[in-house]
Amino acid sequence: MQNGFFDFEKEGLKYCYYCGKCSSGCEVNRLESSFQPHRILYLLNIGMTDSVIGGDDIWKCTTCFTCSERCPQGVKVTEIIWFARTMAVKSGHLPELIMHQKETLLRTGRLHHISHIDNNKRGKVKLPQLTDASSLISEIFKMTKGDE
Repeated sequence: MQNGFFDFEKEGLKYCYYCGKCSSGCEVNRLESSFQPHRILYLLNIGMTDSVIGGDDIWKCTTCFTCSERCPQGVKVTEIIWFARTMAVKSGHLPELIMHQKETLLRTGRLHHISHIDNNKRGKVKLPQLTDASSLISEIFKMTKGDE
């Protein structure tokens, strides 16, 4: 199953037999049992791509690669989840938090506000003060069309 520039077969999706070894070693699954990487692979394998990219599970993955390392079939689970995220972004399916982070990053060049506390800590170790505004990230987004 090929989707644009990404070939699920090359990443081993068709070899997954849903043993659950990826899920049982997943740190996110330990905290939230509803997150199951093998279930994401199953849904992709049966053609339910819209369900995967429209849901929240792909955004819960920390990309630690434990699932890929544990897979007895060599399925590149993390890469598949990364691509599912890419598909979600391209189709406009972003969680509210990610949208907020993107807007903040575009506006300020940072993911969070720089406070006087941050700058005090930086001053103690002789680092320069930071401001909230940075146009560099905005320029990169525009050049790569990441702001679309």
